[in-house]
Amino acid sequence: MKKKLTFLIITLLILISASAYFIIYYNNTVSHPFTQKDGNIEVTVEKGDSLYKILSKLYNDKEIKNQYIIKHYIKRANLPVSIKQGSYEFNSDVSLTDFMRALNKGTHNKSLVKLTIPEGFNIDLIANIIQEKGLLTKEEFIAAVKKHPLPEFINSNSKKKYALEGYLYPDTYEFLKGSKAEDIIETMIKRFEEVFNDISKDSKLTKDDIDKIITVASMVEKEAGVNEKGKVASVFYNRIEKQMKMQSCATVLYALGKHKDKLYYKDLEVKSPYNTYINDGLPPGPIASPSKESIKAALNPDKTDYLFFVSYNDGTHFFTKDYQEFLKVKEKTQGF
Repeated sequence: MKKKLTFLIITLLILISASAYFIIYYNNTVSHPFTQKDGNIEVTVEKGDSLYKILSKLYNDKEIKNQYIIKHYIKRANLPVSIKQGSYEFNSDVSLTDFMRALNKGTHNKSLVKLTIPEGFNIDLIANIIQEKGLLTKEEFIAAVKKHPLPEFINSNSKKKYALEGYLYPDTYEFLKGSKAEDIIETMIKRFEEVFNDISKDSKLTKDDIDKIITVASMVEKEAGVNEKGKVASVFYNRIEKQMKMQSCATVLYALGKHKDKLYYKDLEVKSPYNTYINDGLPPGPIASPSKESIKAALNPDKTDYLFFVSYNDGTHFFTKDYQEFLKVKEKTQGF
């Protein structure tokens, strides 16, 4: 009896010790999944790789401690299993949770380039940013823009500088180094579609309608501050209705192809289909990539009878329907 009791106690102690060891080993594997004790770990995710394929490869290469414990923890903790392609670099003491989140979000990805396109940038300026980020040269991007197939909702117009102007949505994107120009362009166009469809809802708009809206929105983007977009849009629509020239300085700057702090009378005479001081109606197409708020303003402008606006030089404008009143304020604020 005594021997039996001793055996049971020894067996129990062995089980407790084994359980304790397993718990410690399990927790250690989760908190420090990599076998390397110091330095950095590099992990490459190829196109089409799944998380479990990566874990199996790391285990076979003896870079992680136990793939079965890791897989069990991923399911138990409901960690994301979708991963992004690229080349990653981690400190060897990274936890499993941080490792998983990085693969899922693309952080620590040496191949991933974050690209932010500011609101109101035109294609030439977008091309400059893409070149600065090392994705493509400016020339490569612009050449791809020119030959990119037009989506069915975009109007073709031979007078446009770029058919896709205004439709590369301003946002923050992530692209892998070596991404094709076509893929970058398509991603921006799809983002535009998402935003525009969300704003326009079920409106049955033709190509001409969309082109007009985005053209006005691009002018609003360049002319107006956040709180005046609806008013500025109303001025343009009111002038269209009365068959007045738009006389938008932003379109002249686009025609000139460069930024100027101040326009002179000779600038207003530049020969270009985009110069709305000498041409009737709207320019041939958008002059920049408008923000969501500018598109909203172009879709639903304020109800006003304003025909003129002039800058106070502080980000706000004076609005009026009276030309003589406009001239007086213009002389005070602009000096001419």
